[in-house]
Amino acid sequence: MPDESDIKVIEAGYLRWMLRANPFAYLSSESLEEVKEVHVDTDIDEKLADILDKVIRDGEKRLIFLVGEFGTGKTHRLRLIGEILEEASTFYVKIDVDDFNTAIYRIAHVVKSGIPAKLLKRRIPKDPDQLMEIIVDELNSYDLAVLLLDEVENVVVFGTRKDAELFSKAISRIFQGLNGGKAIVIGCIPPAYDIMKRLIDVPHEKIEMRRLSPAEASRILKKRLEYYRALMNKEARDFGLDEPFTEDLVIKMNEMAGGNPRKLMKLARNVLAMLTKELRESGKLSKEKVLQIVKSADEGKETPPEGGILEEKVPDGLKEEFDALRKRFPPGTSFSLLEASRVWGLKLIEANALISELMREGLVYKTETGRYSIKGSKI
Repeated sequence: MPDESDIKVIEAGYLRWMLRANPFAYLSSESLEEVKEVHVDTDIDEKLADILDKVIRDGEKRLIFLVGEFGTGKTHRLRLIGEILEEASTFYVKIDVDDFNTAIYRIAHVVKSGIPAKLLKRRIPKDPDQLMEIIVDELNSYDLAVLLLDEVENVVVFGTRKDAELFSKAISRIFQGLNGGKAIVIGCIPPAYDIMKRLIDVPHEKIEMRRLSPAEASRILKKRLEYYRALMNKEARDFGLDEPFTEDLVIKMNEMAGGNPRKLMKLARNVLAMLTKELRESGKLSKEKVLQIVKSADEGKETPPEGGILEEKVPDGLKEEFDALRKRFPPGTSFSLLEASRVWGLKLIEANALISELMREGLVYKTETGRYSIKGSKI
């Protein structure tokens, strides 16, 4: 684990590529204020745009499913819709609960978000039928409106069978009640879609997320690097600097990631951190060394066993943040999102994304009280 002086040197090492820090530290699109700044269009976006154009231009209504495994870009697309559809009112709802009643209440709460909080509590009933009417009436009050539902598998797959049935039927009922110029876009994993398609009784369209091609992987990595540049690319070229990822390296990384965008970002995060460290220590990189680094970065996806942290299993791209957090809140203590954000000097949304990555790596867990703790002992 690097000490404080070592971390500062590693940070400075990123300047070799005119970067402030590792641009792949935050894998989730939720950590970005705007996803459109790092977005790269693919044929998936063309299909989605064609359908939404019928809603915006022709006044049709559509129910669309974005179906793909974790990390394939579903949340990214939902957020992108909210950012670029200036003509329509958009409502993004993350379904992070596993019961029907709470899920419907969350949706109603979001579509009624224009009402002050105190009045909102008095105006939103608990009865699901009334909540569905509120959702329909509110969306129909706009000429153009798009409801964006993310991670519905939490209620459809991880909830009870009854919850899945009620939620699916509710989506059908809400869609049937909508006027033209409205759309519901749902992001989910394949098992959730397989359940819902059998339960909904309205026409819908399915867009399958797919693996990235090597060319798309290269464009995505370059776009993310450009976004986090400390200096403009032209100035970087004037210094005679090379990009950290060659074409051959991108092809290899995308192959190892299986074309999954999130896995590619994770691999890029670890590889860039390890390349920077190696350059600092040896001052040069051979092709053999680069391939060794890529292999090591991919192997770093293992999570430590229950009861302890294996330091060598902490991805290089997260070591600095994890070290700072563990120093302030060692195993046996707990911390809140706000406390973590203060340790890192990040915005709450960025800190939340970083904690999510640490949890995925098995380094941090959520306690029964809703706080967080470094893995190693229970609170």
